[in-house]
Amino acid sequence: MQNKQILIIEDEATINRMIKSYFEKAGYTVFAAKDGLSGLDIFSNEAIDLVCLDILMPNMNGWEVAYHIRKKSNVPIIMMSALSEEEDILKGYSLKVDDYITKPFNVKILVAKANNIISRIHDRNHFYAEDVIKTNHITIDLNKHKVFIAETEAILSKTEFDMLVYLVKNEGRICSRNLLLDEIWGIDVYVEDRIVDTYIKRLRKRLGPYAYFIKTVFGVGYRFEATD
Repeated sequence: MQNKQILIIEDEATINRMIKSYFEKAGYTVFAAKDGLSGLDIFSNEAIDLVCLDILMPNMNGWEVAYHIRKKSNVPIIMMSALSEEEDILKGYSLKVDDYITKPFNVKILVAKANNIISRIHDRNHFYAEDVIKTNHITIDLNKHKVFIAETEAILSKTEFDMLVYLVKNEGRICSRNLLLDEIWGIDVYVEDRIVDTYIKRLRKRLGPYAYFIKTVFGVGYRFEATD
């Protein structure tokens, strides 16, 4: 993971220094901030590959920081917090964070999570052209609205197509049901959240032997991982 840049936003100085030290030993370039506003300032001026973000901080809390980052970037975010209630964790995922780790935690595990996320995003056998998306065994032609599974065309409805495109573009990220509802059906349309499960079932059928690419994250939603 050489040459990757990590941003740590954590107001407790001891934890901040410890996390910074572990990431530097792992070969990362590390930027550190002790409040949300300072963290956003660094993020706006540096090419950050992943953000480790506390929630309860002065000036601007982690929820607000995640919201502002997501308005302009899909950079991976790992939330680190003593808030361990289900509603807090789900709120984090609703803000499209990639992982949520509760304090106290083993910093080695935090670094391992970051390694895995960055590896999936930067090293996966997967590229985006202007109108074609290719990942392992799947080709999506955005212009022609066609999907090929192992070179055989699969016939998808518009909703199935849109959902597959969103999952593939966000490979490795946990997508909650509410997030998929907002992104695929729109925030102004009311549908039951279980309709997402119905369409995931249909997509898995379309993917055939690669149905397992769509992982279930119990209690939260789904994650796409195109691995053999």
